Amino acid sequence: MGDMIKRIVLGLAGVLVLAAVAYGIVMLLFNVDFSGDDDGPVEIGNADAVVGLDESTTEATIATTEARSEVQEETNVPLATPVDAANDSTDEGSSNTVSNVDATVPESKVVDKSAPKFLISAKNISVDMGTEFNIHDYVGYADDVDRDVDLKITGEVDTSKEDTYPISVLLTDDSGKTTSLDVNVNVVPSSGSSEPVEGGAAPPTGGETFAQFEEKYKEDNTVLGIDVSRWQKEIDFNKVKAAGCEFVIIRLGGYDDGEHYTDRNYNTYIKDAKAAGLKIGIYWHAEERNEEEIKKSVAYLLRILDGEKLDFPIAYDWEDFLHFEDYGMNIYDINNNYSAFSKEIKAAGYDCCNYSSKNFLENVWTNGEGDKIWLANYTSQTSYAGEYYMWQQSSQGRIDGISTYVDFNVLYTDKFKLGE
Repeated sequence: MGDMIKRIVLGLAGVLVLAAVAYGIVMLLFNVDFSGDDDGPVEIGNADAVVGLDESTTEATIATTEARSEVQEETNVPLATPVDAANDSTDEGSSNTVSNVDATVPESKVVDKSAPKFLISAKNISVDMGTEFNIHDYVGYADDVDRDVDLKITGEVDTSKEDTYPISVLLTDDSGKTTSLDVNVNVVPSSGSSEPVEGGAAPPTGGETFAQFEEKYKEDNTVLGIDVSRWQKEIDFNKVKAAGCEFVIIRLGGYDDGEHYTDRNYNTYIKDAKAAGLKIGIYWHAEERNEEEIKKSVAYLLRILDGEKLDFPIAYDWEDFLHFEDYGMNIYDINNNYSAFSKEIKAAGYDCCNYSSKNFLENVWTNGEGDKIWLANYTSQTSYAGEYYMWQQSSQGRIDGISTYVDFNVLYTDKFKLGE
């Protein structure tokens, strides 16, 4: 009997041990961290780049992003930080995801810090009676991140009646930031005038002679010159040189409406200007939307240039800011495009500079490449505070050898030394 009880007790003890072991195994299994398969919320740096989020997830993400932005306000993320297309992170249907961001900067740090801005605007607009009024003919605008800024007009304009119509123009980006502009639209009787003559093709009736320009701006540290395109028609560069001009910047060509072109007078101009003993530079009329188009443009430019020796950096000239919103770009994008252009040009053995007006240098360009700036500012003394090596001072110059107006430029030799 005693042995039987002993066997029963030992059996029960074994059962208890086995039960304890089984219980431990079960608890161990249920405490394993399957973090790789977690279905819980995931932090997303750019919520509106993700398609198909449900409402609760979107709200949680936005709250996270707002919390992060308080810290990110102290982090200055450069606008112009070029990178190859492989680092783009745009989903279909997203219009305000920043592309071409430096891969060393976490995507979550790229935040929309600024309201959209008017690049070109006017507080008073004159419209001929009987014509269609389109606000996009008078304002250009952009955002640092959003590529599709919303524009709304409050007020009505009746072009059948002569009067002044006050309207308000509101820009709103995807983050809800807004900028407004009050405009008076003056509907006036038709002037009956013809279309304005493009470029510098109008016959000179005023402006300033090169001799007057030279008297004002020729110093020990300056060299004076001009820039030209086909609008200057036939040019006698020997007369231009004799008038005191020392250099000429020639439009090689550009990218317009999706096609490359060579300025019809480029080959003649560069041959004749060199023969006259002038120092030579070229500029490129740019309208590219992305890095792929930039690379194709530079390849075209270099093929036309054909190894020609230049005395100046190759200038990038992007001017269509009145229609900037039509290009599907943001301010990050256009700066990245310039950076891509600069890198391609330098890889080919040339230097590069950016040509732009005071307004756009202050409101659009960031010069992330640290390149030289060719400033356009038509005034007797510029108030531009940034660095520049050359100043396009006038678009209504007159010089012997050219039958049209021409741009006058001041080169500062303490900023850039022309080769002998």
